Amino acid sequence: MSGPGGQSNLARERRPEVDAVKKYLIAVAIIVVLAAAGAIGYERFGGKPSPIPNGDAATTSTPGDQPPLYDDDKVMGDPNAPVTMIEYASLTCPHCADFHNNILPEIKKAYIDTGKVKLVYRDFPLNQAALRGAQLTRCVPAQNNFGMVELLFRNQDSWAFVADPVAELTKLAATAGIDATKFEACINDQAMTDAIVTRAQEGQEKYGVASTPTFFINGRKISGAQPFEDFDKVIKESLP
Repeated sequence: MSGPGGQSNLARERRPEVDAVKKYLIAVAIIVVLAAAGAIGYERFGGKPSPIPNGDAATTSTPGDQPPLYDDDKVMGDPNAPVTMIEYASLTCPHCADFHNNILPEIKKAYIDTGKVKLVYRDFPLNQAALRGAQLTRCVPAQNNFGMVELLFRNQDSWAFVADPVAELTKLAATAGIDATKFEACINDQAMTDAIVTRAQEGQEKYGVASTPTFFINGRKISGAQPFEDFDKVIKESLP
């Protein structure tokens, strides 16, 4: 049923949700512009940044607040591992892809597979393409979440920086058995979108996430795709 001016009641009800997503993306866009001006390796809104050595973006902090864990978190490793490593990442961030493609395998071999560390992945989408990618990772069964995350990072150049990222994501989805109809349903799932945006806003507003990737290792904040040796040092210091 339509209301005044031809706007449906459903449209009016969903407007605050849509506005919340727009507000978050605008806030992220502002942070991206400021970060790019400061040359800290943050992805430019809607595009790929000039290469910046990972070390230039890397910072560590003393132990502090650790973001809480949630029932719907993507977790790699033993849930009872003594060290919790929380990652905030954007699927369109080249430094995040570098971490997942080149650094995480070493961390996984040394610490995750041995039950010492669990990795909690949090989406921090920097643009609409990253948001669509994050939605795709939620289209698959929970046990395949990380597999889809890794697939998107390995193939980042094929979808993240093209004119129509949704079309390319649809092709990648098909390789995982997700047809176009199901993928479209996922990207139009408002509850899913709200959950992604809300968690990212929490990281930004409460825990100071201002670039990707950002990590919290038992309360110690690390920014940037640092070399394995740097993560190794912090993890060893965090082990009981």
